[in-house]
Amino acid sequence: MPDYEVVRVLDSKARLGESPVWSVDHQVLLWVDILKQTANRFSIATGENVEWSVPSVPGGIVLGEGNSALIVASDGIYDIALDSGAVSKLADAPFDPSKRRFNDCKADRQGRLWSGASNIDPEDQVENGGVLYRYDGMSLTQGYAPITIPNGLAFSPDGRTMYRAESWMRTIYALDYDPNTGTASNQRVFAQVPDDLGVPDGAAMDTEGGYWVALPLGPRMNSIARFSADGKLDVLIEVPVLMPTMVAFGGLDMATLYLTSARDEHIFSLYSGGKGANDLDGDIFAIQTSFTGVPETKVRVRKAN
Repeated sequence: MPDYEVVRVLDSKARLGESPVWSVDHQVLLWVDILKQTANRFSIATGENVEWSVPSVPGGIVLGEGNSALIVASDGIYDIALDSGAVSKLADAPFDPSKRRFNDCKADRQGRLWSGASNIDPEDQVENGGVLYRYDGMSLTQGYAPITIPNGLAFSPDGRTMYRAESWMRTIYALDYDPNTGTASNQRVFAQVPDDLGVPDGAAMDTEGGYWVALPLGPRMNSIARFSADGKLDVLIEVPVLMPTMVAFGGLDMATLYLTSARDEHIFSLYSGGKGANDLDGDIFAIQTSFTGVPETKVRVRKAN
């Protein structure tokens, strides 16, 4: 496997940095800090990171049309303007936000937003107690169940396969996806993460059908892995943080892989085995690759007639 250089591009010290997504139109990286309850717009060209508070705990962010993005949050889905940070609510959460929250999100190739919900307390996850929800720009409905912890959402370049991960099972699943109806079926194991690596978290796809995923909390190393279209591990990149959280392709040529990470003391106390945060935990990193990422689709918000 070739060597990859992991370069810090933002000294963000995020408590729980997550959900990076690259805007081709604006050439910026959008991301959220879940525990700080902010949405962020990071310009690689200038090094400026603009931070906005959001009304409830964010689980992820996706691209919207024009100068906007959509945030899945603990009490619903919001639209946020990328020039002012102004937010407006689009849909209420279909669950009790005091007990559950959205985690991880991705748009399919047709512009539907997918996000999963599970219990807020990471120590109180119920097997098969979670749900993947689908938002078509107008209504929020159950899209797929059962799941346990929603992670690793991604769609193949042709939009006909949906991927999802169950972190504690170290399992990545593939499902047949109907791009016309937005329905997923025929779940099967796509890849199993080796026991000496971390657990699968946030993911991204390249144009060859490769599935890239952050692997935090690894017994041997904390890393990013690429699984080829046939589910074989063919790239492994060690990263200098305990909790890499999610990857996204971006840059002018869509060949740079961006990585968010976490440094929250409570999370570290639960999972680090006594390790404290280092100077890089919670920062954002860039890795130049020989692969090209698939630009993420914008979610079109529709108004009822």
